[in-house]
Amino acid sequence: MHKKPSTGWFSMLAYTSDDQFPMYVDRIANAKWEVKELGLEHNGYVDLLLGEFKHYKTRLAHGGIHKEVQDRLLEYGLEIVAETLIEGLSRVKRCSNEGRALMSLDLQVLINGLQHFVPVNVKPKLQMVETFIKAYYLPETEYVHWARAHPEYRKNQIVGLVNLVATMKGWKRKTRLEVIEKIE
Repeated sequence: MHKKPSTGWFSMLAYTSDDQFPMYVDRIANAKWEVKELGLEHNGYVDLLLGEFKHYKTRLAHGGIHKEVQDRLLEYGLEIVAETLIEGLSRVKRCSNEGRALMSLDLQVLINGLQHFVPVNVKPKLQMVETFIKAYYLPETEYVHWARAHPEYRKNQIVGLVNLVATMKGWKRKTRLEVIEKIE
């Protein structure tokens, strides 16, 4: 009898393919980012990620694993959250300036929530997400330099960012293609 593979955080730690968390990546990418005004509510994917992380922590706590190992696995979990967020945000197709602010709000709510589950400071672990979000505000002349200065992001993530910014800011097609060509 074969056991059904887990779709939770344990399985996420075990695999490293680009599409390891399609449900979360898709929820982030397909959230409503073309909002007209920023409210006080964060997106629903934040609650899903927090619930999944809580479940992950509970499974670790009851798994007979030494506390030091649990803490390290929780840190790996934070890295997975960061990578999932970046992958999802890199796939956003349309976004308003208020949507950009909503991304920052979502990140802050997530940081505050995750801080309850781990013994380390969460913010530095998710700094690369904040850096990625802030990159939306760069002038078009800075993206090639920014891409070279940030090897922690995959090329497809940077290209996704550039495509979104080009759409948001109405870049000429030629400009967008030139920037992408220089990045690749």
